[in-house]
Amino acid sequence: MKSAIRPLFILLLLPLLLGFAQGPQLSELQVRERVERAPVVSEFVSKPTVEISTYYDSGLDAWKVLLREDASDTVIVTLEVSDDTGRVKRVDISPRARAIEYPDLSEDEAIKLAFADPNIRDWLTHYDSYSAEADYEAGDWTVHYRTEEEKGDVGGVYNEDTGEKEIARVTVDDDTWVLEDVYTGDQVGWQMARGEYGSYGKQANYWFVWGPMALLFALAFWRLDKLFSLRNLDIIALLGFLVSHGFFRAGDSFDAVVLWYPPLIYLFIRTLLMGFGIGERVEKTSNLPDGVLFVLAAAAAGLVLGLNLDARVIDVGYAGVVGADRILDGTLPYGHMPADVGTGDTYGPLNYVLYVPFVMMFGFTGEWGFLPAAHAMTAFAFVAGALAMLVAGLKFAGRSGAAAMVFAWTIFPYTLYSTNNNTNDIIVAAVAAVGLAMATSPIARGATVAAGFAVKLYPLILGPLWLMQGGRRRNHILDFFLGGAAVLIASFWVLFLDGNPIGGARLFYEKTLAFQGDRTSPWTIYTQVPQLGFLQTPITALVILLGFVVAVVPRKRTVRRLAAFSAALVIAFQLTVIYWFYPYVTWFEPFVFLALLTATNEKTPLDGSSQPPSAASAGQEEEAA
Repeated sequence: MKSAIRPLFILLLLPLLLGFAQGPQLSELQVRERVERAPVVSEFVSKPTVEISTYYDSGLDAWKVLLREDASDTVIVTLEVSDDTGRVKRVDISPRARAIEYPDLSEDEAIKLAFADPNIRDWLTHYDSYSAEADYEAGDWTVHYRTEEEKGDVGGVYNEDTGEKEIARVTVDDDTWVLEDVYTGDQVGWQMARGEYGSYGKQANYWFVWGPMALLFALAFWRLDKLFSLRNLDIIALLGFLVSHGFFRAGDSFDAVVLWYPPLIYLFIRTLLMGFGIGERVEKTSNLPDGVLFVLAAAAAGLVLGLNLDARVIDVGYAGVVGADRILDGTLPYGHMPADVGTGDTYGPLNYVLYVPFVMMFGFTGEWGFLPAAHAMTAFAFVAGALAMLVAGLKFAGRSGAAAMVFAWTIFPYTLYSTNNNTNDIIVAAVAAVGLAMATSPIARGATVAAGFAVKLYPLILGPLWLMQGGRRRNHILDFFLGGAAVLIASFWVLFLDGNPIGGARLFYEKTLAFQGDRTSPWTIYTQVPQLGFLQTPITALVILLGFVVAVVPRKRTVRRLAAFSAALVIAFQLTVIYWFYPYVTWFEPFVFLALLTATNEKTPLDGSSQPPSAASAGQEEEAA
């Protein structure tokens, strides 16, 4: 009986014993309510980004409370709440509490506003799962959308440490709730993909600037008598880049990339066939009188140079100025670029040497600003290219050819676009124009290829073709290499600046050729359409092979065919690259203009012998002997 009564007695006393047991009487919710009602901290708890965290301290029989400002991750208040009385005590307000800029929106509210944008909602439908978080700084919330479904930097920014890829980003103004920036896909990591008109080319992006230039170009060269003609297809292809460019300006990188390939492929096939003599006859140079072309060329040149005074210098031009400044300080440019242009040492040494006289004349503040030296270099290259095209046209096609070539150079929209970005693309285009003007000289041809390589690397692919343009005569080959060697010596002495030429050569290779080989970007079909990625390597091999084929196979060699093959090789190279941009059109501009736009003239090396009569006859006598 006693054994049965004892458990029952304990059960009856259990509620009383538990009442005296140590433990919290208040719930966490009750503690929060008391803190929120406390006048001493009410100004802080009302802020949307202030979070309250609590825990019970059994030793003190009190609740410890922290008020943390979430945007700055700062503890602004610590206090205690008595578990018995519920009284708030021991309040310690941080000195930073009133100095912090408190947002009006909470993180969740910022995320909801960002998600309200239709572009964001539409983009996120491509993903099965994603996360969203926001951070606050200087009056703006930045909302980040991330997923673990994709890797790589195309379509977003991939973080190898977290395994997440940021696929969308929205900036929300905390005061007005306005969505200031909405970026999806490539726009997250690439400013180029955001469609910001002023960032690349400035005034060259407005239709009332490039539109009349394109129209005048078309009117000058369009065949009015024969609508369906190769000439008209050539003009459509040359101006066809404007279609792709429209999508680029709208921030649609996928369509922009896909649509620049049709004109590239057409021009490649057209110039390649022309180099082999197929479709090489050009019946007429221009519809407009020579005088009109010269006047329009002068007006266009004034417009290009005038707009450049207000144009922005992008990172390429800035790197040229920095490299020249390093050379003047006796420092190797490679490996010594500032952080804001860290990959600016990816070009040949001549690129930096050419900026040296302009840095000496205009100076360099050490900061990325207006950079008058860069504007001066651009203006010099533009004028040099115009004069070279004038000489080439006059030399190979007479007065009409001179007028047409200088007009085409100055009026074509992508000459303006390249100069308005102040890139070295206009420099390498000017080198090509100068090379064409002196194409009958083997020394000049060798110097041209070497100069192009020492500026932008890729013109090396023209080496075999330009070497064999003068035939297999020993003295021509020797002159070619002498011209090239002179330019290389005048350029690559830079590698000796640090007193370690071997180390300088190694650094040059790592920063240029190796870097370009490992580069990734969304500006190619191989990354926008990954299924085509396997084609890049075999196409590259075929392009290298093509460089030797066009050098040795054709028996007839003229300046027009040289220009056509040069355009084909440059375009073929561009079809293999992992990064393409609209100023690259100027790389093949001089070649395409001379090959496609000048009327056939067999009295000059344009379509006749590429060697002077005496040299040609001497070559025949030597072969006969």
